Amino acid sequence: MPVGLSENFDNVSPPALPPDWLATNAQGPPPLWVTSNSGVPLPPADTSPNATSIDDPAVVSDKRLDSLAFPIPPAHPLQLTFRQNFNLEASDVDPNLGFDGGVLEVSFDGGNTFQDILDAGGSFVQGGYNRTISTDRGSPIAGRQAWSGNSEGFITTVVNLPILSTGTRMRWRMASDTNGSGEGWRVDTINIAGCAPVPCQPPTPRPRITPYPRPTRPPR
Repeated sequence: MPVGLSENFDNVSPPALPPDWLATNAQGPPPLWVTSNSGVPLPPADTSPNATSIDDPAVVSDKRLDSLAFPIPPAHPLQLTFRQNFNLEASDVDPNLGFDGGVLEVSFDGGNTFQDILDAGGSFVQGGYNRTISTDRGSPIAGRQAWSGNSEGFITTVVNLPILSTGTRMRWRMASDTNGSGEGWRVDTINIAGCAPVPCQPPTPRPRITPYPRPTRPPR
């Protein structure tokens, strides 16, 4: 049967998050992740009117958005698709180097511990990490692959997820360093879809073969 999760943040009033979504700052000043319908980076949403967003300050920060625990049975394969718009401080000299960045993490124990989606066995199909965060500016995610720089609007990210279980949470985590800032990060149109058990669709019926007509004999 089909299983999954869908969230576009359009059924709440800013700045409230949907029920059971959690925003925390492990380091750094407010704000926390919020639902937003205005501001930078532009445009403010993928599906109007809202997206969820976080700033990119000029101080060390570690800002986390945790999804609700998935109310789904074990399933494989599963894919996560979301749209994101980021403008986070990065090197204008080295296109592979970021200073502030965002990462995607996953928890299999209800949110007690998290690890990077790649370390957990996931893989990017589209729109994966594009830079590595500098190790000399105090970032909480120093040395890790991340999204950084300017996406120039909303882009699509598709992730093949590891096998999940009930109690799994996803985390969008933005970390900044000791100086410099950016406009921030917006996430919208989150969908997790798959089948449990696979295959999800009934088998495709075999095409009918139309026999060739037999040739007719000429009359004698």
